[in-house]
Amino acid sequence: MEIDFLIEKNKITSKHNISPIEVKSDKNYTYSSLNKFKAKYKDYLFTNYILHIDDLKEENGIVFLPLYITCLL
Repeated sequence: MEIDFLIEKNKITSKHNISPIEVKSDKNYTYSSLNKFKAKYKDYLFTNYILHIDDLKEENGIVFLPLYITCLL
């Protein structure tokens, strides 16, 4: 598995504290690493993100953010 970044919430709780981030620079990509990471660490994850060059969307429990929104994370 290769996850580009991990961020945590300010409020520390026993579960659902970590958000993995994958960065994709091409329009054609897969995110199998993120899916494996989600399956293995589901008790600790808050929000799953993919930063990409397309528009904002959410599907399969993953938030797809345009690259220009990165500064707001």
